[in-house]
Amino acid sequence: MKRRNIGLIAKKELLGLSSEKTIVFAILLQVFIAMFSSFLMVGLTAMYDPEAIEGYSTVTYGVGYAGADSPLIDEFEKRDDLILHRMDLDQALAALRERAVSAVVYVPDTPPDAEGPVMVTLYLIQNDLQSSVINVKVKEVLQGYEKELREVRAGRMTAFPVSLNFPESGGGENFFEFVYGLLIPLLVLLPAIVSAA
Repeated sequence: MKRRNIGLIAKKELLGLSSEKTIVFAILLQVFIAMFSSFLMVGLTAMYDPEAIEGYSTVTYGVGYAGADSPLIDEFEKRDDLILHRMDLDQALAALRERAVSAVVYVPDTPPDAEGPVMVTLYLIQNDLQSSVINVKVKEVLQGYEKELREVRAGRMTAFPVSLNFPESGGGENFFEFVYGLLIPLLVLLPAIVSAA
């Protein structure tokens, strides 16, 4: 077969395909979804595993601190990515509404060795991607504070929790499980489902 004949046949087939609106729509939909797959990946990863987004953030966040002096301040000072701003609770909440700070932490004046629990309140902006990142970062700080409180109150413990030894796992396993188990099938099947509808 000559090249000219192959070119004529290919041109005829392409013109026939272009008249099929469903195929053209499916191809355009696939291109559209592929363009936004990175946004889908970040958004769905945030819902599946919020701790995975912390790696994407290289920004320093301001946190309003209201309440009494406590060892929690020392835990915040260990972090380079969180800057603590001391202020009254009303000022801190106003700053949060104006987005001058990313979160507000309120600590009551309960001493670490008190009988009752220490109730720390965290204020975040609702339904915000930045709040998910801040939540993970502040959670680590609060876990350090909790560990310190447990050490201070260790003399009062009457029962000790059973220690669980989990095998060490790589941090990226959940992420790759999510990408190959959910995201890629979603990107492959979504255009077919939308085109069929």
